[in-house]
Amino acid sequence: MHALLIGSGSRGDFQPMLALAVALRRAGHTVTLLASPVFQGEAEAFGIPFHPCGHDVREVLAENRERTRSPLGFVRTLNSIIASEFELQVAHIEPRLRGVDLVVGGGSTMAAHLLADAAGVPYRYIGYTPQILPSAFHPMLMVPLTRSPRVLNRLLWEAARRFYNRMMDAPYNAQRARRGLARDEDLFGSIFPPDKTLLACDPELMPAPPDLAQVPQVGSFALPDDRPLPPEVEAFLSAGPPPLYVGFGSMPDDDPASTTRRVLEAANKAGVRLLLSAGWAGLGEGEALGPSVRVLGPVSHGLLFPRLAGAVHHGGAGTTAASARAGIPQLVVPHAFDQFMFAHHVHQRGLGPKPLPKRALTVERLAEGLRALASDGPMRERARVTGEHIRSREPLRAAVTWLESALPGREERVARTG
Repeated sequence: MHALLIGSGSRGDFQPMLALAVALRRAGHTVTLLASPVFQGEAEAFGIPFHPCGHDVREVLAENRERTRSPLGFVRTLNSIIASEFELQVAHIEPRLRGVDLVVGGGSTMAAHLLADAAGVPYRYIGYTPQILPSAFHPMLMVPLTRSPRVLNRLLWEAARRFYNRMMDAPYNAQRARRGLARDEDLFGSIFPPDKTLLACDPELMPAPPDLAQVPQVGSFALPDDRPLPPEVEAFLSAGPPPLYVGFGSMPDDDPASTTRRVLEAANKAGVRLLLSAGWAGLGEGEALGPSVRVLGPVSHGLLFPRLAGAVHHGGAGTTAASARAGIPQLVVPHAFDQFMFAHHVHQRGLGPKPLPKRALTVERLAEGLRALASDGPMRERARVTGEHIRSREPLRAAVTWLESALPGREERVARTG
């Protein structure tokens, strides 16, 4: 089988698809991976054939940093670039379809299903949160609500469906017409088809709701990255008790220097050692740091997180899963999207303190959260046990089996891992 994987979006959208590409290759399949140009080096480090697709997402976020300071601003910014991203995806994906047996979309992939249909190739979608699919039990991930009533959730989903269908109707159906495809009145439903979607999300963190019970949920994908940690990080880990980690991944920050100062002051008040991830916002860069703080760039979370006392992060699906898999407590500082729902579930399951939204990130509240991560025994034990449960699964093997069954002539199999 030759599978074409498209992981459009930020690192949290790309890295699970890279993990899946590695798993498919180990199972004897041929893979090609398409994603934002910023991730080309990472794909090549694992020997995965890569082609750029869409905008350079890091550049887009940097250019719109002022507009993304609130969840609503983040959504508006993304909506403003969706049409141009769609056209770029069409241009970048279509030339790669020759000889492909299966197309697999992930993240903000918008054009893959259309082009797969035109080429007569099966299409499947990998979701990292149940919030990509309509449900009466949660709002769509653009809405930062966590306990909204079912009737409101239904209304929000219907409003979102109508909004995006109307916004993308002209470019989307123009592309379909050029390829001899019938008009599609429901772009929104076609991108995320429940009957062709697999949830790569741990049920301990966000279980699929009852009305999505038919959708396979196999657990989060962990990239098998055994590249050693940088020597300076190893030296810091060995120089004292396990530190805490603070990092907000791909999230932009309109004032990273101010955020850095708050984080450093909170760590000092809490009396903890700290590994501060620079992330795409550049936290900690150019700041004076004491001996109890180290700034780090991209590293293997699979190697680093089990050696930490806890993690403070933005609540992205990947970082939340990595923290839970490592068995460490986590304080979620949600910025946008499904991060609010992940934050809610982490706290409700006793795996971390009460969430601290980015807009409410004060020194005192962060210091309180850091102290809880370092000293709350029952919370640390729940995190440890949860990590054992998550590590007992083989979600990538289940996903490969599910994708293999999508080929013509193969029986469709539901992939579930206890």
